[in-house]
Amino acid sequence: MTRDDALRRVGFLKEAPEAARRALAMSGHTQTLTEGELLFLEATPSLGLLVVLEGSLKESKLDARGRELILAIHKPGSSVAELPLFDGGNHPTQASALTENTRIFRVPRPAFESILTNYPELARAALRSLAIQQRKLLEMLKAQALHTVRARLAAYLLAQNSATFSLPETNESIAAQVGTVREVICRTLHQLADLGHIALTGRTIAIVNREALEKIASGH
Repeated sequence: MTRDDALRRVGFLKEAPEAARRALAMSGHTQTLTEGELLFLEATPSLGLLVVLEGSLKESKLDARGRELILAIHKPGSSVAELPLFDGGNHPTQASALTENTRIFRVPRPAFESILTNYPELARAALRSLAIQQRKLLEMLKAQALHTVRARLAAYLLAQNSATFSLPETNESIAAQVGTVREVICRTLHQLADLGHIALTGRTIAIVNREALEKIASGH
């Protein structure tokens, strides 16, 4: 994906003036990461506007025991870590490449701020984007606090939006997203299969009883 195409897909830039996107495209550079390579660590200064051009990026936090909670998987056209871009603080998360040759387009924060001054409508759009992210994080926090691992895993399976699919990530990655460990994911998948809610063949899932999964996901 070109930087122009990627910038058009960024939430707060979709309706931006073409001149603003063009200025951003001319103000940045591309960085390529190998699989597992860190783009930034928690508590480090903002790198500026970060947009995925190719591959995928994992944004996560580590708890005191070193367990990882995945907050987002960023695909091409997705902006990363917008909060420090606007408030000037350090990164509250860390991000690393999930795939080989993950390409990131980066506009340094001073250059971004200069463009933001010339196009104040970008700030209004950014506020809406940050509000949407806040709602998503609140829903994630609610799920972590109020729902069991089985409920969170059922919701993850339903979110694939297909009756039959191959699990798109490793059990370790799924565990990080739903707030548990790999062994529990494996055990819970087999429990759901034993109950007849899903059919499990290797890494392929067939949803047999969607209604039952929806009840589990809702906490019933």
